[in-house]
Amino acid sequence: MSARPPRRFYLLTYPRTASNLLVRILALEDQADIFMGEKNSYFFGGAMASRMHMLKITGRRPEDWTQEERTSLTENYQEGFDALHRHVEAAEALGQHVFVKEHLPWFIDPISEAKHLFGENSTDELPWTVTTSLAPKHSPLNESILPDAFLRTWFPTFLIRHPALAFPSCYRTSVDNEGAEAARSQHAVNQVEMSVHWSRALYDWYTHQPEESGSNDDATWPVILDADDVIEDPDLVRKYSRMVGLDPSRLKFAWASASEDELNKMDDMARRMTSTLDASTAIVSGKTSIGLDIDEEAKKWKVEFGEEEGERIERLVRAAMPDYEYMKARRLRPQD
Repeated sequence: MSARPPRRFYLLTYPRTASNLLVRILALEDQADIFMGEKNSYFFGGAMASRMHMLKITGRRPEDWTQEERTSLTENYQEGFDALHRHVEAAEALGQHVFVKEHLPWFIDPISEAKHLFGENSTDELPWTVTTSLAPKHSPLNESILPDAFLRTWFPTFLIRHPALAFPSCYRTSVDNEGAEAARSQHAVNQVEMSVHWSRALYDWYTHQPEESGSNDDATWPVILDADDVIEDPDLVRKYSRMVGLDPSRLKFAWASASEDELNKMDDMARRMTSTLDASTAIVSGKTSIGLDIDEEAKKWKVEFGEEEGERIERLVRAAMPDYEYMKARRLRPQD
């Protein structure tokens, strides 16, 4: 067991950033100091499904939400947090580290989301925060449902990917999972999920925290990883693994493809989201942004999704590029 006290590592992503690939390579199940538990990702998946798809609060102004909808969503967020908190407590009782993955857009507070969609001055309502034993303070740039004091207990990694790769892939999975008509109707959901805004805001929040909450013996946090580097640079992944207290010799850069039995145990959405990874036996080359031309890619999106949807994806990609480039310039590099 590690001589270090238990630490909490948060892998913060947005959809289709190759996060499943990174976790597969890290082989957390083979790392003695990492607590696995029943699940170690997407604790706020239920809140996301409620907010975006069942209650359909995303895309509606706060003044239009009913009290029943507010109560239901509050309970969904709290259930996600309580499950995460139980996971952390179980790990620390065993003296083990926690490594948790979450899509940042899935646990954004709904007021911050509304301001993102309708404008900063569209509502005077205060941000929502889950109930914890810690102070409930919620400062600017923390647009999550989690209070500042809880976020400070984590060492965060932000995984990013070029929007021209991540966003059309996100839309493609929406078409496959829900149908083309449903995908076309989810403009607000797309605007929330196809964005690097949430990652940049929380990254900047972390960089403004006291140094003692963002450093450890061998790394300065927060850390940014780019999916291109995960795919192309095994040495960088090995370096990162040491930063989070993993044994680099246990990393997996090759694996067996998923069996029929394993695939049958997945629900349809999970099977679709990991289809490329489950069919592979190693990192699939050619899925990086090297040589990518947004103008040329946009032509393909219009053919694949139709003129209107292709143009919408292009607008979201171009709007996200400043935030992506900002974070990419600050990413972890081999010489860092």
